[in-house]
Amino acid sequence: MVALIGPNGAGKTTLFNVISRLLPPTSGQLLFEGADVTHTSPQRLARMGIGRTFQDVRLFDTMTAWDNIAVFAQTEASGTLRSGLLSPRAVGREAKRVRARVDETLDYAGLSPVAATVAGELSFAQQKKVAIARCLAQQARLMLLDEPASGLDAVEREDVAKIIEKLSSDGVTILLVEHNMDIVREVAHRAIFLAEGKIVGEDAPDRLLASSELAEIYFGHLRAETSTT
Repeated sequence: MVALIGPNGAGKTTLFNVISRLLPPTSGQLLFEGADVTHTSPQRLARMGIGRTFQDVRLFDTMTAWDNIAVFAQTEASGTLRSGLLSPRAVGREAKRVRARVDETLDYAGLSPVAATVAGELSFAQQKKVAIARCLAQQARLMLLDEPASGLDAVEREDVAKIIEKLSSDGVTILLVEHNMDIVREVAHRAIFLAEGKIVGEDAPDRLLASSELAEIYFGHLRAETSTT
């Protein structure tokens, strides 16, 4: 698990947008498991195993938690289903498989009790977990988690951290953007410090965060932001 850290405006979310192809890269290549995906569509990337969450969650507010996850559980087979190549029996088997995957995902994320709750009525912490669960249902092997603990209290942050740690232990590669350094220290194996779109440091989180030079970059930006508000 790798954490991207740095001040606001460093390019962390922009990097996520480039990796997930919401923004085109201006140069270089994007490689995923040895394949060049520089010009691959976001939909194709999802089918290849790249999942993404957003700072503002972006759930379907009028759909239940179960249905929000089911939409992503069908990503893998959606092309075959749309093509009409499956027999009615095969379609039934696929629907059963999707239902089982959604139920397992809800249980994994501790969301089974709110499966039938409309997403707009969930707490913000539950919405954050649904967003992560959608990546899991999609069977993502690489998850881009954009500030999964932001806006949460200490208990909720710890709950989300446990899910992220469990995903990492189960073999999911995670690229994490997070401003809460306690979370970064707890879950990340390695941290990359970005400033003005460039990598200026890379190390274990504790060692990286102990750098006085990087601390000045980080807290210098914070002081500048505070003085302008």
